[in-house]
Amino acid sequence: MGLSIHYSGVLRDKKLLTLLTEEVSEISETLDWAPRIIDDKELKGISFAPERSEPVFLTFDHNNRLLSPTNNFVKEIYDGVRFDKELLFTTSVKTQYAGPDAHIAVIKLLKYVSAKYLESFTLSDEGNYWETGDEKILYAQFKKYEDALDFVQKALQDLTAVPGETASSLAERIEKILKEKFREKEE
Repeated sequence: MGLSIHYSGVLRDKKLLTLLTEEVSEISETLDWAPRIIDDKELKGISFAPERSEPVFLTFDHNNRLLSPTNNFVKEIYDGVRFDKELLFTTSVKTQYAGPDAHIAVIKLLKYVSAKYLESFTLSDEGNYWETGDEKILYAQFKKYEDALDFVQKALQDLTAVPGETASSLAERIEKILKEKFREKEE
């Protein structure tokens, strides 16, 4: 759980990859976002990570589609299994712990990169900043997520292990505790 950005797209032209990588690398270095060039057989591009954020991947497969290394790994594991493979080409990054300012910077960078280098670009922003450009809405969304995480943490702070408990019975016990605490909160 945590506020995230989900995006997908296609590099307009394979020749743009070097320019994109160089430009994003310079921007990332300026912001101390530790850029990392990825150049292997399956994927090429760059990743970077604002402090306390998951990595943002601008990595592409041989068909110029955005594909994160994690999803590429999943693709290989589930090769031949029936599921919506288009989901593999949606990259996600959790910015919850990096904070709203880092979230805004990532959104602005993705907006710039998508306009200059990508086509068929889509982005879903759980903070609603991409859609609105409204920092107040984004800060309110961050607050909702923080409150939810605090609620769960407080509700489960006294949870102790039960010898011989299965994963299923633990999940049921956690669900029961959370429902109880939520009812208490609502009263």
